[in-house]
Amino acid sequence: MSRAFAVAFAALVLSPTAFAASLAVVPSIAVSGVAGAPMAAAVSALLPLTASALPTAAASTLSLAAPSLAAAAPAAPSAAPAALPAMSAPALAPAARAAAMEGPKGPEEREAGAAQAPKGAEADAAGAGALFDGGAAAPTAEAGPAKRARAPRIRYPLGAGLRAANSEDEPWLADVVATLARTRTGRRVLRDIAALEAERGHPTLVLIKAISNNGEFRYDSDLLVMDAGHRKRAPEQVAPIFAHELQHVLQRAMGLPADAQELEIESYTVENRVWSELGVEPETRSFARQVRRRITKDAEEFIAWLNGEYKNNRPLHGGTMDDYVNWLKEKEPKLAKRFARAEKDLARARRVVDAMRAEGKPESAITAFVQDDVEPVERRLRNLAYEKKWIEQDLAALSTPEGRKRFRDYSRGVIRRARALSRS
Repeated sequence: MSRAFAVAFAALVLSPTAFAASLAVVPSIAVSGVAGAPMAAAVSALLPLTASALPTAAASTLSLAAPSLAAAAPAAPSAAPAALPAMSAPALAPAARAAAMEGPKGPEEREAGAAQAPKGAEADAAGAGALFDGGAAAPTAEAGPAKRARAPRIRYPLGAGLRAANSEDEPWLADVVATLARTRTGRRVLRDIAALEAERGHPTLVLIKAISNNGEFRYDSDLLVMDAGHRKRAPEQVAPIFAHELQHVLQRAMGLPADAQELEIESYTVENRVWSELGVEPETRSFARQVRRRITKDAEEFIAWLNGEYKNNRPLHGGTMDDYVNWLKEKEPKLAKRFARAEKDLARARRVVDAMRAEGKPESAITAFVQDDVEPVERRLRNLAYEKKWIEQDLAALSTPEGRKRFRDYSRGVIRRARALSRS
């Protein structure tokens, strides 16, 4: 193929009209009161081609304690495109997704990549495809020996894989997704979430309700919950927290030990990359600001501090695999004692219900007692049963050489990316 023909062909392939025709269609949802508007369209309408200038100080608290409900100052207006090209990513298996979680390359990796970069007009044309998501584009192939065909790439519009549990929260979710999509780290997370939906056949549900912290991912119900106070905040103040929780969704799908401190280290690394890429800072007195000050200064000091904040978690980093496995085993007898105590509390509460009925107490009084004294103990027993299940699953996974190697490799990658953030 001649050089001139290759350039012309690449220009034709990368034209907006041809690219738009390849966009994937996602399930329709309600956005801004209009039923049937696709999430991708809502994101496209909200996402600027280039990030606008953002405020450097937050106007609302993002502490893990009960957050302030003060509204943040709105972001500066910016032009929006008529349509956003769909991002593409392969449907990743759990093991492959772990490799995909690598952060931006360090100086050594960038230099090595630059040394191997293709040269000439074909390389220029091929590189244009990387402008959409920051990924590396393949060079245009010269005529030569036949090569094995690559697996087809699946195209995922930004926002695919996410659904608001309540339809009235879809516009809010679209705002947050559009803001997250303005960052390289956010686009990677959103593509992986879309690939996860394709892999398991259902989206990640996002519930907005009043909770005692910024957000949480509930492993047992597979539900991402964001505090209702975020509805009053600028999306630039919510998107980094949302990325943190989405990373937990991906971690669960990878089958990693549920109480490994590396899960939090990785999620805070992702969160702080989004803060940096948006050019926004969390509020001065918030927990998010405390994290950011530490993780961007010294990764090891941050990890030591985080171990004190998350006392129920344990890192593999700094210890041995046997230390971690023994720690899990030591939790089992303690958990059995808590379970036995909860069962006694439940039996005692139910005897009170029987006595109330025997004495002819009104049903309304019995219902009130059940709600106050019986249901909380039943909930405690369910949580203990889930905790027991996760410990058993983690011990089973770490009983094989393959499982241990996967956890060790994951831990090393997380620490490497946290260190890279503190040096950036």
